[in-house]
Amino acid sequence: MTDMSQLPLLFLNRLGQILPAEHFAEVQRIFSLERPLTVRINSLKAGEAKIREELHQENIGFEQVPWDRQALILKNISGRKYFEHRLVKQGYLYIQSLSSMLPALVLDPQPGDFVLDLCAAPGSKTTQIAALMNNQGRIVAVEHIRGRYYKLRSVVEQLGVSNVHFIMSDGRKYRGEILPLFVRQDAGSKKFLNQQLFDKILVDAPCSSEGRFRAADKESFAYWSPRKIKEMMQKQRGLLLSASRLLKPGGVLVYSTCTFAPEENEGVVDWLLKKTQGILQVAPVELPGVERYPAVTAWGKKSFSKEVQHCFRVLPTEIMEGFFVAKLKKV
Repeated sequence: MTDMSQLPLLFLNRLGQILPAEHFAEVQRIFSLERPLTVRINSLKAGEAKIREELHQENIGFEQVPWDRQALILKNISGRKYFEHRLVKQGYLYIQSLSSMLPALVLDPQPGDFVLDLCAAPGSKTTQIAALMNNQGRIVAVEHIRGRYYKLRSVVEQLGVSNVHFIMSDGRKYRGEILPLFVRQDAGSKKFLNQQLFDKILVDAPCSSEGRFRAADKESFAYWSPRKIKEMMQKQRGLLLSASRLLKPGGVLVYSTCTFAPEENEGVVDWLLKKTQGILQVAPVELPGVERYPAVTAWGKKSFSKEVQHCFRVLPTEIMEGFFVAKLKKV
């Protein structure tokens, strides 16, 4: 058993205040475990039955995830062998944590939708959204960091996605500039600026990543601090404010993080509700088969809007990372 004292004491103290008391010891135990390899079947290239049959033929064990037919837990293959496998190199399988598959499922993009992925790299959720849309409709994928931007493009190409337009931009400042012809209203204009443009928007925001901490991996929490939480909170606010301006009335905005910190989760949602003065409402998140835990309704001396009760928290398990998802609708 890994020594849990390696995790920051302040983090553990905060965690004890955030989690339901009956789950605290179990979550601490989970921090010491290595999770199995989980993958998503790329339905743009092959059907589920074909991939399962090929895995059987090659004696690669797997377990079906009950809440998503595209998600598998692999049983007897190492990470190194996985990356060398032809199904991976050819884009039939994509390694992705189970928790990170949730935001796109909550977004529920449909063929023909116009979707914005505001923090798109490395491409796991962009390509999952494209698969859910069956490559029909359009996705604008925004990434600010050059290296991650090119990684995003590479992943999208490898998985056979054909309905993505790439933008290298800071999502906090993105206002719909330099969009392609399929969304321009004025063919003579070099730029198209529309404050209410997208049917659906995903903001899978950079965060303090507390849900991914592992006691045996000091790098996973090396940069954690209360200051880091505040820094991430400011970025998240900017991203969500930008997204709220680009969302159509009646549109859906999904916000997600892989952290426990209320300042980055319910606190950010509460701030956005106040900032946008009633044009956004938090909608219930329904993910049959995924165990949810209560949202944090107050932190420190601050109580949050009653609407944050609809936010969705996932606690770490032997197969899933800690995660937070909020679904907002524009009225």
